[in-house]
Amino acid sequence: MNFYRVHSSIRQTGGIMEIKAVWKTGYVGKGNAQLCAEEIMSIGDDVSAEQVVEFAKNPDSELHKSFTWDNDIAAVKWRVHEARQVLCNLVIKKVDGEKKKVEPIRLFHKIDNGHYKPISLIIQNEDEYQSLLRQCSEALLALKRKYSNLSEYQEIWDLIN
Repeated sequence: MNFYRVHSSIRQTGGIMEIKAVWKTGYVGKGNAQLCAEEIMSIGDDVSAEQVVEFAKNPDSELHKSFTWDNDIAAVKWRVHEARQVLCNLVIKKVDGEKKKVEPIRLFHKIDNGHYKPISLIIQNEDEYQSLLRQCSEALLALKRKYSNLSEYQEIWDLIN
């Protein structure tokens, strides 16, 4: 499969588009991004994470470099990932006698030192609150970059600077 020339599903440009795979800024990828992308594309058009892991089990594959194969180390990394999931998925739900629907609010947010703190404490500290606002802005910009090719949302993208 020639990864360099793929059919584009982007409505604005259509046709054939030249692409080259690279690791996203901030991600410390292991192995050559282009080769990893080509290996994933060779699996098929519709690929699951499980299929990628299965392919990467081959020590000769470029993808193999992207995984932790020592089970003791991998288990610790997985538990840290699970802990982040716990911290990011606990929410505050308004409890009162009213029957109106209230959206839950995320309880913990990551602060500058990489630790997590309850939102109720973050909003009391001006520096941490400003940091949270910057994180929000960065997340909105990342969302814009990720989906900017969807012209149906152009009005929203224009609002995000």
